[in-house]
Amino acid sequence: MAGADLGLSVEHYRELALRYDARTHRIDEIRNRAIDALAIRSGDVVLDAGCGTGWCLPRLIERVGEAGSVIAFDPSPEMLAIARERLNGNASQAHLLEAPAQSVRVTSAPDAILFSFTHDLISSPEALDNVLKQARPGARVSATGTKFFSPWLFPANWYLRYSHRGYLTNWDLLHRPWSLLSERLDEFRVATGPLTQHYIATGRVRAR
Repeated sequence: MAGADLGLSVEHYRELALRYDARTHRIDEIRNRAIDALAIRSGDVVLDAGCGTGWCLPRLIERVGEAGSVIAFDPSPEMLAIARERLNGNASQAHLLEAPAQSVRVTSAPDAILFSFTHDLISSPEALDNVLKQARPGARVSATGTKFFSPWLFPANWYLRYSHRGYLTNWDLLHRPWSLLSERLDEFRVATGPLTQHYIATGRVRAR
């Protein structure tokens, strides 16, 4: 596998940051479903891994309540700047870190982890292992993102490659983006289908 190119990804999102939310509004529903799948409780510590512009942050903060907190990281300073602006009066409940997944160090052990449209991250064993090892054993995990359609829909997959060329630097595992997660989580489940380009995968962090 060729793997992701972090430098190229940061360069892409430097250009995309100001337009990202407008261009991706069609995925809002599935991002909400991925948040629902975490079954967040009041007082939880939730990690938004690869948070981008922070679209999920207000929704996560609302669910953890005043007793909880949200940690988020992203390697793109431009995307993270928008995430900080989005917090408004909730900055005290959120801890934003500028760091890549391969080396990030979170401030508290998460009870739940969200991977929302972070294919480059979850297709990297090094990045994924670094994030998961910092969570509490049994922490709930929810991941959503893009996948290829069934192979016989090759025209749709060609278009997907074309339309996502500015968002992804790694096409490995895009037929089964959840592959590395399935090897690392207990109670793993995935909901998807051959005629959709999206999925939701869930599980729990294994005890070490």
